[in-house]
Amino acid sequence: MSVTPFPIRTLASLLVATTITFAATAQAADALIQANQITQKSLAPALVELAYSPSQHAVFVSAPDWKEEARSRVLRLDPNTLQVQAEIPLAAKGFGVALDDHNHRLYLTEGFNGAVGVVDTQTNRSLQPIVLQEKVNLHQAYLKHGLSGENLQFLLSELQRFKITDDYLYKVREARYDARTGRLFLPGLGYGVDSVLFVVDTRTGKLEKTLPGFGFYAVGIALDEKGRRVFVSNMQGQLMTVNADTLELTRTAEIQADQLLNLVYDPTHNRVLGVDQGIDRDKYRNHFLQQAYTRRSSGHRLFALDADSGKLLASEPTDEVPIGVLLDERAGRVYVANRNGVRVEQGTGTLAVFDATTLKRLQTLALPPHPNSLTLDTRDNALFVTVKNDGEATKAAKPESVVRIAQ
Repeated sequence: MSVTPFPIRTLASLLVATTITFAATAQAADALIQANQITQKSLAPALVELAYSPSQHAVFVSAPDWKEEARSRVLRLDPNTLQVQAEIPLAAKGFGVALDDHNHRLYLTEGFNGAVGVVDTQTNRSLQPIVLQEKVNLHQAYLKHGLSGENLQFLLSELQRFKITDDYLYKVREARYDARTGRLFLPGLGYGVDSVLFVVDTRTGKLEKTLPGFGFYAVGIALDEKGRRVFVSNMQGQLMTVNADTLELTRTAEIQADQLLNLVYDPTHNRVLGVDQGIDRDKYRNHFLQQAYTRRSSGHRLFALDADSGKLLASEPTDEVPIGVLLDERAGRVYVANRNGVRVEQGTGTLAVFDATTLKRLQTLALPPHPNSLTLDTRDNALFVTVKNDGEATKAAKPESVVRIAQ
């Protein structure tokens, strides 16, 4: 799910049931993934993130409806055939997902509604959402946060341009679940203000704490369960570390990647892997920082950072505008979904496969228009990717799809 660099309303946009065989293009003759391993099924007007449930042997995918919010839902899919087993209605649009498989709960970020959706994966029904924040008058909120001068005037002009007065101060796109504590961690992307980290106690179904100090556009998050660390990236070249038990912000490291959108923790090598989108956010970042930000990366890259220090260990080019990143420890691969453009009429997105140790690219698969998010069936060793529409497909009202890659 991508995050757009402007307007509150579009910020973090949040970011025919036929199965077809998908052609794959490989960089080597002995391709890791062959065309006959790949199938695709069109499913809904919009699809975002997905999660595989080992206990249910099912794939759950968020399907927000942009035209009629009440038609938003979660789709439960058969992981072998991609057939829809159930459609679970949601009261609000859900985007990012986090799974508590032991307690049969799927959590969904409701990026524009200030809450977290909850789905019972055993009974296929939605439960009471968890409130993270209430709507505020944004002008008053900016004043309360000490904004003034040119920065305040810029934000107020944006509000006027989009006819917005009251809204949620933070947008939420990603979530990670910690099984040891039952906590859900969600970066709150602040528009014009410092980002935060929401901490939810899922056992009580309530917001436990809101941690401040996460800078410009906090978006990426990864969890080191054994080491009890939560990693959060923002779009001003920083990686923050939070103690998962005490909830202390223990380190803010300056890193060589400007805007790591999505993260994953690599326990074998004690690394944080992340993708830098490379999208121009200078105007909004500079207003936030009240000074010109000097870029450290060309973007469109996969990064490996030392989890203890944030030091750069490796960096490899992806294709344009990488979004999703997934580490398959068993296969020793890292998968990166590349959009290859933003709001283009004809999408040429790809899935890039990297060696999990060296980060050298092994293969590139064409998955147009725009591959987005990934999950892994750890029982049958299948990879799943949501594929979003380009401009032409959107105008033609074509459904978005899920791709299954057998391994």
